[in-house]
Amino acid sequence: MAKLGHDVKLIPAQHVTPFMRGNKNDHNDSFAITEASQRPYIRFVPIKTEHQQEISCLHRIRERLSKNKVALSNQSRGLLSEIGEVFPCGHKALLNGLNSVIDNAQYSQPLLTW
Repeated sequence: MAKLGHDVKLIPAQHVTPFMRGNKNDHNDSFAITEASQRPYIRFVPIKTEHQQEISCLHRIRERLSKNKVALSNQSRGLLSEIGEVFPCGHKALLNGLNSVIDNAQYSQPLLTW
């Protein structure tokens, strides 16, 4: 829109929320945005470049992968504790413990193939 000559200003969502009336729909959203934009104390945020947006996306993906890794480790540790195998916290400790479970012949084959 800026390339077409419009003066583009971005308002953070947390500044628009106090002006919402009723349920969230397009009409109420546009009313709240218009109301917030006319206030003198509202601070606008700068427009991000494509490079900044790409870096932000990579950070979000990395954060999601990290959370998934922790969640999977915790779930595996919990499931293994039900069969009597308790490991200390940490990914490295879990991997070392899994090696000992895999080498143990007392567990059934379906458990070891997951």
